[in-house]
Amino acid sequence: MRKILRPAAGLLAAVMLLSSCGSEPVKIRDDELFTPDVSDCADGGLIELDPSEVHQTIQGFGGINYPGWIDDLTEDQRKTAFLNGDDQLGFTILRIHVDPDPNNWEKEIPTAKYAQKQGALIFASPWNPPDDMCERFDKADDPDAKRLQHDKYADYAKHLNDFVTFMRDNGVELYAISIQNEPDYAAEWTWWTTDEIMDFIKNYSDQIDCKIMSPEAFQYKKNFYDAILNDPDALSKIDIFGTHFYGTQKSDMAYPLFEEKGEGKELWMTEVYVPNSDSDADTYPEALQVAMNIHNAMTTGNMQAYVWWYIRRFYSPMKEDGTVSKRGYMMAHYSKYVRPGSVRIGATESPASGILCSAYSDSGNVVAVLINSSDTKYSEKISLKGGSEIGYIETYQTDGTKNLERTGNISHDGKEFTVVMEPKSAMTVVIELAE
Repeated sequence: MRKILRPAAGLLAAVMLLSSCGSEPVKIRDDELFTPDVSDCADGGLIELDPSEVHQTIQGFGGINYPGWIDDLTEDQRKTAFLNGDDQLGFTILRIHVDPDPNNWEKEIPTAKYAQKQGALIFASPWNPPDDMCERFDKADDPDAKRLQHDKYADYAKHLNDFVTFMRDNGVELYAISIQNEPDYAAEWTWWTTDEIMDFIKNYSDQIDCKIMSPEAFQYKKNFYDAILNDPDALSKIDIFGTHFYGTQKSDMAYPLFEEKGEGKELWMTEVYVPNSDSDADTYPEALQVAMNIHNAMTTGNMQAYVWWYIRRFYSPMKEDGTVSKRGYMMAHYSKYVRPGSVRIGATESPASGILCSAYSDSGNVVAVLINSSDTKYSEKISLKGGSEIGYIETYQTDGTKNLERTGNISHDGKEFTVVMEPKSAMTVVIELAE
């Protein structure tokens, strides 16, 4: 997000909040001040935003496109996913699949090229090596488990590098490539033990001309990651630690060993759907759990990226008809306003029962995302710490009937203001700091 300059009186009533990915702008209007009516609200306490308390740098939000399993995104659906105008998601990360058959690689090109043109980061994940590199083995109660043959590690590294080269030759520069999708939950794909992963990382991964992402664990089980972090040679060859969040509880999202030893490495949540894949994405307030999961990933997990499973699916951010779902609007509270390069800053996380808050700073602006999972309507006071003064405030709210509805140019005293949090709702507060 670039800095917003509030127009002087008499100039155009709208200015543009541009995304850092060159996509369509989110409009901000310099209209009359709006003072929320708090007469029927419970006191939600005080949220303090502290730009001097600096945490992780955000790389972005996104999802996977998997044309090998379902139809590719259409041109209009790509716009909805990767542009940042009204009823668009503003995604800045695309995950793609490394098919074991190179003849299928071209399927990834159209959407990847489109997303990259908008400035999105593209990363790739393999499920299986080519069949001629695999063997079957007896793994506990699975006599037909699959693994990469131990004498084929160099061939597999070449296979991954060939994919990197193919994408590059077709106009897509991968940001990173993963070693394996869910090697610890591989009933339908390829198993890896920790020792096998360490062997490949230390002895073969440097043959791949791309940033290397660790294998992506199914449930943020940390045995793979612990081994890498505790081995300086392996750690030197990994650029991004990627994990999935299926069934991962908030208490399991913190990772002290990464905080201790992972300096200079990125930490991404690369796949999840929340809370399930069997209910419609418009089911509400169930969709509120998406915002809560992202909040936990950002605050407890210190994740730099949050990537959904399918971008378009009946349980996903985009519905099968190409429109944004309630789950999608929950993601959009972050993806549209917390842009790549934003830094998470200090914020009172839970000032009242059911209220959650995280905050981000970029180019002199501050964005706070609030969630109210309770049945209580709150008046929430928000205060900005430090020497900066508030210049202008926009808020956007989603609940059972609203989708990122703008709730006004909020009045303030330069340091403090109040918003109303409806029950079962999410709100993004965009604060332009005064010059």
